[in-house]
Amino acid sequence: MKTRKIKTVSLAESVAQRLLERIQQGEFGPGSRLPGERALQQQLGVGRLALREGLARLSALGVIRVEHGKGARVEDRINSQAVSTALAPLFPERDAKTMQDLVNARSLIEGELAARAAQRRTKGDVKRLESMLNDPGEALEDDHAYARLDYDFHREVARLADNEFLNVMHQALSDHIRSFLLFYAKAHADRKGAIERHRDIVKAIARGDASRARESMRSHITACKSSVEAYIAKKRKRQHEQPSQPGA
Repeated sequence: MKTRKIKTVSLAESVAQRLLERIQQGEFGPGSRLPGERALQQQLGVGRLALREGLARLSALGVIRVEHGKGARVEDRINSQAVSTALAPLFPERDAKTMQDLVNARSLIEGELAARAAQRRTKGDVKRLESMLNDPGEALEDDHAYARLDYDFHREVARLADNEFLNVMHQALSDHIRSFLLFYAKAHADRKGAIERHRDIVKAIARGDASRARESMRSHITACKSSVEAYIAKKRKRQHEQPSQPGA
């Protein structure tokens, strides 16, 4: 795996963040061992001291366990709040790069959650998902109600997947996901279209089609991102076209 070099002031914190990203993306699953010190030093471009301090940070957060003479391994059970705390520095601003990183993370995590949900669903599970979409009510008109319905749907899919590690990662991103969904709602996006995409996801889950569920979820998340980007571009264009005020 090609990993970009770290060039920040706090090397130890950067080490923790980069390793957490790789854990989040599923490269290192629960209970798996991390590469040895020498390999990690080369991958991250840091010295032994910075690496050990970064590992100690993740250990203190309950993400990994450092075993003397055996290296480090990912904990079998990870606390979502601990992961959220460690992820916070990765989302300092709501800029284009941050949104892209969040969308990529959601696509990876939620795509697999949808696939798992398709493999494990029951008739009752499918009915619950369908009931959430059958009568959106005020959600089509109210920004906050829509964002809440949108988030609740994605959390229910995550719950059905019954994968603790992926679920924890999704929960760790919950604040950022909520913010994105509210912004999406306020961007005058095609809410009916989004709900239809949700229905496509539910249909794939109901059929037990894991591959289709994964693809439908990822396509939906990408479509939401595209809508937000189009809204931002349109807004900037209007601002640019506004005539300058006299004396400005």
